[in-house]
Amino acid sequence: MLRTSEIIIVALVTVSLGAGGVFAVVLSPPPSPCSSVTGTIRAFTIIIDLTGYNGSGSQSGPWPVISVQRCDTVVFTVINNDTQAHGFAVASYSNVGLELVGGDHQKLQFQATRIGQFRIYCTSKCTVHYLMQNGLLNVA
Repeated sequence: MLRTSEIIIVALVTVSLGAGGVFAVVLSPPPSPCSSVTGTIRAFTIIIDLTGYNGSGSQSGPWPVISVQRCDTVVFTVINNDTQAHGFAVASYSNVGLELVGGDHQKLQFQATRIGQFRIYCTSKCTVHYLMQNGLLNVA
């Protein structure tokens, strides 16, 4: 036979476990809009040198401009052909981005789950930093 204190403990444990389940359901993030969709793999090469990203210094508007569909897998191969370090990031998808020392190459991959326009930019201060602040990823 349970004593009153044991009944109270059992009741508290039961309520706590039930509340935890409710919190888990309420606080869990919504499912990805792409969880049941297989998008296309879209691969792009970005060359970094003293002219910016793929010659962005000679462009008057955003450059490079990349367009993909929602749920596509986006793969950037970023090649630093300069001797100084440069960065590469995509707003909302990889804000920290990549840090590439001179001569380095790296890949940045993510699934484009959000529709909109996202800035592509350099994260490292360098002599041509201002040339690499206005790239654009369009997700439709």
